[in-house]
Amino acid sequence: MREIHPNTLEKVGMGLVCSVETFRGCNIQLVNKTSGFNGLSTRKDGDVRKIELKTMEKSFNWIAISSLTAIDKLFFERDYWIYFALVPDNYIVMTKGLPFLIRQLSFTANTNFIDDLQEWIKATRKITKSSGLKFLPKLQLKFPVGINNLVKHLMENPVDETWHDSVIEIWQNNGSWERLYSTPESK
Repeated sequence: MREIHPNTLEKVGMGLVCSVETFRGCNIQLVNKTSGFNGLSTRKDGDVRKIELKTMEKSFNWIAISSLTAIDKLFFERDYWIYFALVPDNYIVMTKGLPFLIRQLSFTANTNFIDDLQEWIKATRKITKSSGLKFLPKLQLKFPVGINNLVKHLMENPVDETWHDSVIEIWQNNGSWERLYSTPESK
């Protein structure tokens, strides 16, 4: 099988996300790269999701979050979602950003983590403004449970409550969209 170029892969993932969001009855708007996320999805009832897209074809156990703005949004925006597009199976895994990372990485043992991170972001912005330096931070997050394995697990065990607060829906397109998994509150 021929390998897809990363830029093309991202476009395939974005096409899948736009398609499923439209199918769900949402209005999707792609945004500027400097916003810290890829798009805004708005439902008719006014529910808004800031979507960060991660498209995966081979490596399902890590992602990178680049830029201070994206890191800030990930940890401090209530409506920040990470959508995983798994190609070529055409899965879209919809997760709530921070709850998903907390579940995957279990960094809740450090009770000061969020406060420390917020202080670091503030200090970095302050240094950037006063010095003329431009910082390009990048988080590389390795997941103990690969996204492909998580999809398989939730399909086989949909009543497993472990992921209910973080993985909200899983969709697949095989010619038309089918919702394969949803948490009880999203049904």
